[in-house]
Amino acid sequence: MNEKVYDQDTLQHLKQVELDILKDFIKICQKYNLTYFATGGTAIGALRHQGFIPWDDDIDVCMLRKDYDTFMRVAPKEMGDTYIFMDAHTEPRYPLMFGKMIKKGTRFIEEAYQQANYPLGIYIDIFPYDQTPENKSAREKLQKKTWNIGRMHVLTLIDNPKLPDTLNGFTAAVAAFGCKCIHALFRLFHVTPKKTYGKYLKYATNCPEPDSDLYIDYSYITGQNLMIRTKEAFPTIEVPFEDTTVALVRNYDSFLRPEYGDYMQLPPENQRHNHMATFIDFGEN
Repeated sequence: MNEKVYDQDTLQHLKQVELDILKDFIKICQKYNLTYFATGGTAIGALRHQGFIPWDDDIDVCMLRKDYDTFMRVAPKEMGDTYIFMDAHTEPRYPLMFGKMIKKGTRFIEEAYQQANYPLGIYIDIFPYDQTPENKSAREKLQKKTWNIGRMHVLTLIDNPKLPDTLNGFTAAVAAFGCKCIHALFRLFHVTPKKTYGKYLKYATNCPEPDSDLYIDYSYITGQNLMIRTKEAFPTIEVPFEDTTVALVRNYDSFLRPEYGDYMQLPPENQRHNHMATFIDFGEN
């Protein structure tokens, strides 16, 4: 469990900024007829709390790759001076395989990625869903490959990424040393973020089964627990979220249950995680 906690005023302020970002994201989607759907804690919060999970501090939405690419293309024109869309296409120091819609003039620094030194503000996450094989063996092989390339991408930028909480003591020290060695080797042999991101896209966006109706978020280690079939997921449905509504896949229960189990029950307090920034600036002074 994260030992740090927000004071309630900061957490509520952060949620309000993120909610405003979400509303403007939805406006762009509606203008260009783009389909999105909430995932993770945002989807669970909508169903269980009709808004944010009380301790949650982020918003997660997903789009099929074609809509994600369209959103990325129109974002500069639509966001103006208020927001910026950031992913590895637009920011060479960005370490992740999905995008963020960020409010300009704010700062939100997470411990895990502060060494990457990219200009991150308060944001919502936008995850692209890619077509994936129906064949389980082929799908697992492709997910493992894309996941490993994603870890390589991080190590082109960062030599001390946040390690899993399951590692401690000697194993954590060995893993940390290994990360530093790999980072140094990548620099020596000119393995750049551009190369690793290009390789990731090569595999993620070229499904060997072009007729598959199965889609996955390859950026997520347990992405196979949150797959969708378009014929089951769409059209989306609208559910209350704070003072607005958010889109969920039509089959939200079968979408969420493999990853989260009985998501309508509150988890134990030691499983109530958030992203807890090391530094926040709302940019309002």
